[in-house]
Amino acid sequence: MSLNIYEEPSLTMDVRYSKGIREDRGERVERLVDIYDGQNNSTEHHVYLSTQDRGAHTQKPPPAVQRNPFRAAALILGLLCILLLVGCIVLSKLYMQIIEEKDVVEATNNELQVTNNELQVRLDTMLKENCQAQGNMTVAGWKRFRSSCYYKSTDMKNWNDSRKDCQSIGADLVIINSKEEQEFVMKMNKHGASWIGLQSEKRKVWLEEWQWKWVDGSLPEYLGWQVGVNVIPVDRSTAYMDVQGLMHAKNGSKQWICEKQI
Repeated sequence: MSLNIYEEPSLTMDVRYSKGIREDRGERVERLVDIYDGQNNSTEHHVYLSTQDRGAHTQKPPPAVQRNPFRAAALILGLLCILLLVGCIVLSKLYMQIIEEKDVVEATNNELQVTNNELQVRLDTMLKENCQAQGNMTVAGWKRFRSSCYYKSTDMKNWNDSRKDCQSIGADLVIINSKEEQEFVMKMNKHGASWIGLQSEKRKVWLEEWQWKWVDGSLPEYLGWQVGVNVIPVDRSTAYMDVQGLMHAKNGSKQWICEKQI
């Protein structure tokens, strides 16, 4: 039974056929024809030609949307490199400036150190001369420690007479305020113990309680007593020093050490 495609308007048929295949110079040409039939019995023919090269394949370039992120990343990386280079240059200049300033400071400090040493030598000389020249301190043998002059007697007296002797030359019995000063005074006691300016005094007039006080009325901040000595003061207790440290007694005759602040 034969069928006429043009007799029924409502029928649409899609027919594809290959009209022919031709090979020319390594190319394969295929011709496809599509036939459509609509309600108005009109025929549309669409012919598609495709050419395929057997030896080569053409690759489409990536879309512009995909290439833009790579360009942006490259631009950012370039800017970062420029900023890094500028930062390195600035830091190197700052480093060189700091090195130059450091050399200047060190040179200035060395000059000041030399000047300070010279001034210290001059000051020591002046203080030694001052220890001999002040008031009626005409007795030889004065020694300086920091800002005070010290003199050790060769005679032996009790504590009260020893203090009077120091006062007669504008000084007083030595007051020890630190371990360094105690060590200095102990070196002056190589040939015998010496009275120092420490004595007992009542805490209150109506109380029988005693405390140590220096001759200038101050309470001791540092006392280097000899090990094993009873340090509790009693009535008329006075202190002296030997080569081992501080001791105390009520009476006796000893040498003494005077101190005068410069």
